[in-house]
Formats: sequence, structure tokens, C-alpha cells
Amino acid sequence: MKKILLSLALIPILVLISAFKPTSTIVQFEAANWESSKSRAISEGKLYFVDFDASYCATCRNMDESTYMDERLANYISDNVVALRVDVQDFDGVMWSQQYEVEALPTMLVFNEQGQLVKRLVGYQSATDLIKEFAAIKTIAPTPSPAVNTAPTPQPIAADKPMPKTNATNNPTISSEQPTDLNTVAANSVEEEEKAQTGLGLYEIAVRKQESNGYGVQIGVFSTYETVLTQASKFKRKYSKKTLIHIDEHNGSVVYKLLLGAFKSRRDAAYFRNDLRRDNIDGLVKDLSVMK
Repeated sequence: MKKILLSLALIPILVLISAFKPTSTIVQFEAANWESSKSRAISEGKLYFVDFDASYCATCRNMDESTYMDERLANYISDNVVALRVDVQDFDGVMWSQQYEVEALPTMLVFNEQGQLVKRLVGYQSATDLIKEFAAIKTIAPTPSPAVNTAPTPQPIAADKPMPKTNATNNPTISSEQPTDLNTVAANSVEEEEKAQTGLGLYEIAVRKQESNGYGVQIGVFSTYETVLTQASKFKRKYSKKTLIHIDEHNGSVVYKLLLGAFKSRRDAAYFRNDLRRDNIDGLVKDLSVMK
């Protein structure tokens, strides 16, 4: 009797799981990765369409059964678009979804023929909606490149050095009768050069080695250090949790994993992950003991 009751209890669970299982569609998505798919789109003069997906996304499955089963859309994409589906639960999917700040599913990105992001779509889209969006983007003429001045640039005399700007009211005029302090001139030149420099961000860093124990919630994987610093700063301000960066390798390249919290138990980390999900931020509970 207990076996029968157990079997009956499993039926609705299996039905629910099968309902969210991705189905095959007549719209063909690329089997290649992000870079090669985008490169092919640019080389063939096509749009590049990215659909961010997850197995738990009910709206995504709805689009599989309606939008992506439309023959008009399938034919249009075959002729004009390179389409890629990205699973946000995969390793690369986490990285791309963080880089493009995907906060809800489904999210779709459309890049023009030059590889520039021109449209972001969130939520259910019908086949007609997508065709209209694609057609509108293809009718937009690309921005012309600025004209290049082909006239030769006058070359300065080799011995000439740019003199620093002086304030006539505060600094004496340098004349041929007055000796020039070359050290002062050099220092002023360096100061002017430093003022012209730019960067990707200025951060105060307090680095401490984190003990590899407990649990954290991984919220992103990034390929560049400046990106993970930007995201870490944002989450540090929003959540009063310890912010961790784990440096790892993937396919021979360095990647940076961003984690929040250092919880004593997996259950505590799972509770915090649920709090993040209420803010439309997905994460993975990670055992810090395997991160050295």
C-alpha cells in the first residue's frame, strides 16, 4: 500500500518536470559557442539573435511550443539571422548573462550586421513580434564611419619639447635672460600627461586570503578583472554580505567567480540564495572547501 501511495505521489512531480523540459523546435539554434556564432553572423551580413533560457523557465517553454514552431519565423531566421540559445545554468551561460545583465527570463538580445547590440527583448514574444523586430533592425542603415583626414600631419622639430602652460598672473614669464629649471619643466609635463590619462575604474582594495570553509552563493563568472570588480562593488553596496572573488581557470583562460557570503551551513546559503531570487538574481550554492 505504501509503494502504491509513493508511486501516486511521484506522478504530479514527474508531470511537472516534463512540462518544463525543453522541446525541439523548427527554429534552428546554433550548436556553436557565442564567439563563433557571432563571427559567422558578421561575416555573412546577418543579424545575431541570442535567447537566454533555463529549464525552469515556463515562458521559455511556452515560446518553444508556439513562437519557435512557426514556419514563417523559421524561414526568416534561416535567411537573415544567426540564432543562439544560451542556458543561464551552464558555465558560459552564467558568464554571458552576468555580462549583459540578464535579470529575467526569457531575455533576448539582437545584434545588427556589424555585431552591435541594438535591441533587448524581455518576456514572451510571438513569431510576428520577432519578425517585426528583425525587419525593423535590418532597415536601419549602419552609422557611417567618420571621415578620415588624409592631409599629412606637420611633424615637430625633433629638438622641440611642448612647454607647460603657465598662468600669467601667478607665474613669472620665462625669458632668454632667465635660466630655465629643467626639472620643473619635466615635472609639469608629467603632471599634464597624468591628467589626460583615463581608465576603467578606481577602487580601494583590501585583499585578505579567505579560508576555504563554509558555503557561499556564486552569482557570476567573469572573464575580465575590471568587470568582476564593477559587479563586486555593486553587490557589496546592495547586500551586507562578505564579497568573495575566486580566481580559477576555464579552457586555459583565467576566470573570476564572484560569490556572496561565507555561511556556516549549506542551508543558510540556500536561504540567502532565495533572498537573491526575490530580486531576480539567480545563484548557485558553492562549497568553499573546494576553492583553494
